[in-house]
Amino acid sequence: FCLILICYHSISQSSAELKNYEQQMKEDIDKIYEKQSYDDYLMAAHNMSEIAEELESEWIPYYHTTYAYLMSASSALDKSEADKHLDSAQEMIDKAKKVDPRNSEIIALQGMLYQSRIGINPKERVNKYLPLAVMEYDQARFIDKSNPRPYYLIGQILYTIPKAYGGNKENACRHFTQAKERFDIFEPQTELSPNWGKKANQQFLNKCQ
Repeated sequence: FCLILICYHSISQSSAELKNYEQQMKEDIDKIYEKQSYDDYLMAAHNMSEIAEELESEWIPYYHTTYAYLMSASSALDKSEADKHLDSAQEMIDKAKKVDPRNSEIIALQGMLYQSRIGINPKERVNKYLPLAVMEYDQARFIDKSNPRPYYLIGQILYTIPKAYGGNKENACRHFTQAKERFDIFEPQTELSPNWGKKANQQFLNKCQ
């Protein structure tokens, strides 16, 4: 009877802790995916990374921590500081890959990380990181054709890079259209699952008209 009580208490405690983690994650996810300041992104990344380490068998906390670091890198005024945040993002996404190595969302986010490396120094980095980013996006689409994010991210690359490096706005708009078709019917698996990009994709589509 005592053993049963101990087990019940342990399970109840674990359930309560998980609920608290989920609530904290929900709050931080809301911060990450709405336009925030540099400090807000860093705070969210810090909070999410602690949760990720506690729930190390779950890929979603690592995923959102990676995204928070990507946003802090894009908001950083100092390029060397931005690279440090991208290094932190890479550490997080590497852990997410260990949990779920063939996850389309994780793979697409790895492509976005490579794409972010380009933005820090386009002239010196485009030849190295552009093929890597596209390769990740293609793999993400191959694994899950219903995932709209790799289509959107490929379109973003094609729309923004110079023609000399393969930029093609007409082709980009086709990818934005394909992304929209998928965004319109996309349903995240859980409240905490990745569910971003629809508004930004529509903004690019509006430029295509």
